[in-house]
Amino acid sequence: MINIGWLDYNPQAFVLNILFNSMITGSFTLVFLLYFIRRHRELNALKLSFEHKLTAQNDLIKARLAPHFFFNTLNTLTSLIESNPSRAAALLQHVSALFRASFSGTREISFEEEVALCEHYLAIESSRLADKLAVSWQLPDEDVMYDMVITVLTLQGVLEKVLFSVVEMTTETIIIDIAVTWQQHRVTITVTAQLPSKTLMISHNLRQHVDFYVQAERLKIHFGQSADIQSTVTSQQIITIIDYPLQDVGL
Repeated sequence: MINIGWLDYNPQAFVLNILFNSMITGSFTLVFLLYFIRRHRELNALKLSFEHKLTAQNDLIKARLAPHFFFNTLNTLTSLIESNPSRAAALLQHVSALFRASFSGTREISFEEEVALCEHYLAIESSRLADKLAVSWQLPDEDVMYDMVITVLTLQGVLEKVLFSVVEMTTETIIIDIAVTWQQHRVTITVTAQLPSKTLMISHNLRQHVDFYVQAERLKIHFGQSADIQSTVTSQQIITIIDYPLQDVGL
């Protein structure tokens, strides 16, 4: 008999008890190890899934930017090269800046950069649409905009779809108002496009065309699930609101 404290053990029972406890401990250790390995693999898979999703969304935005816009721009450049070379050169500068941004990947940029990209885009389209387009901006002060960020081509993507769905479908001048506010740690961008009074546009078809799911998903990934892009179509206008949280680092 082996005396340990106040217990007496048979040597054989003592060894068996140690082996049993070791097996129990090893089993629990193995189970937890397998669980953590599985969770690690799941997290890696989730990370890869998000990366693939971002890549796919970025590719989709490139594809949406490219087809109609690219060929329309080429046609405009072709007509300007002989008639107005200096204007064609200026247009190429706008095209270069916009496509450089579209192929730079999904990322956050300063709001001032996004506004500049929108102005590049609008300058390109104005060359083709002439007096059919009028755009007004209501922006925060420069000091406020200095700290603002947004995912690249988000606002530009909204403007592109509005132009493609409305401005190109009429001969009337379409007025687009863009108002930007940053209050209580949220950015709200309201894009209001007046619908033509003489051209018939069916609200149901417009609602299908002004779908901003891809841009909204990119906002959610970068700024959280409360970020969103919603459009309202009435008989007189389309109102699109880009809304996402943004902490003011200066506070």
